[in-house]
Amino acid sequence: MDFEIYEEDGEKILTSYKGNDSKVIVPNGITSIESLDDGSVFDSNDKIEEVILPDGLEYIGSLSFCKCKNLKSIKLPSSLLEINMEAFTDCENLTNINLPKNLEIVGPEAFKGCPNIKIKNVPSSIKEIQITSFGENTTNILKSNGDYVSLGDFMYNSKEKSVLYALDSNSDDESKDDIFLKDAVLPLDAEYLAWNSLSFGRFDSIKLPKSLVYIGRGAFLFCENLKSITIPKSVEVIDSGAFINCKNLESVVFEGDEPIDIGEMAFSGCENLKSIKLPKNSEYDENAFDKNTQVLEK
Repeated sequence: MDFEIYEEDGEKILTSYKGNDSKVIVPNGITSIESLDDGSVFDSNDKIEEVILPDGLEYIGSLSFCKCKNLKSIKLPSSLLEINMEAFTDCENLTNINLPKNLEIVGPEAFKGCPNIKIKNVPSSIKEIQITSFGENTTNILKSNGDYVSLGDFMYNSKEKSVLYALDSNSDDESKDDIFLKDAVLPLDAEYLAWNSLSFGRFDSIKLPKSLVYIGRGAFLFCENLKSITIPKSVEVIDSGAFINCKNLESVVFEGDEPIDIGEMAFSGCENLKSIKLPKNSEYDENAFDKNTQVLEK
């Protein structure tokens, strides 16, 4: 068999491809493409020129088609929700791509090193994307859809109310490091802080919008000057690594009393966070906090 498929809880994951065909038709029923080890599924396959993915596929894992140098076209199904990091990096002959209308996440450098790529349409559904996702042209590609706007320091999806990334986050100007996002103001109607959206910001504190529902993975990663943060009562999820290595963070105040879901390592590396009072019945991973942080209920 050319395809190795792993089944878990009724889901079928394509974990490996051993074939040599120029046209690859991924079998029906596959919901994810993801290697189960440190490799990838189609990485560096120089035989593949065309790929057709099945309806029902929701996830393309990191590095899945990395360095498939002769890949020219790929059909992405309407069911696709996430393209993870470096999924198509260095597919130098990849040309036209139709992004499906329900796509929500495009990881860092997903299409970096694809000089011939042309994005025919940008759906309004993307809630998480990195400034490097389409190489150096990410911002211009997004702006081809009027729902994506530059708002203050950030690229913002005005339809999904998602803060996507800081516009200067890929700058090579080291002189800006000490002032990066220092005086940042978030959109007042924002509901979503995306993956790494404020990471490495130099602010001591920042006001979160009253409308905020979700604080994404690594949203405040390495915000080493951050000392205090107030979490609005609207927030339902603080995802994995959201405040990881905010080493000067001393105070986290939850305004609401409704339970919150807190992901793994959300406050890991916050060595000065001595205690935190969570809304009653909040759920959190066992390694969400440092060992020296006392976790209490309000």
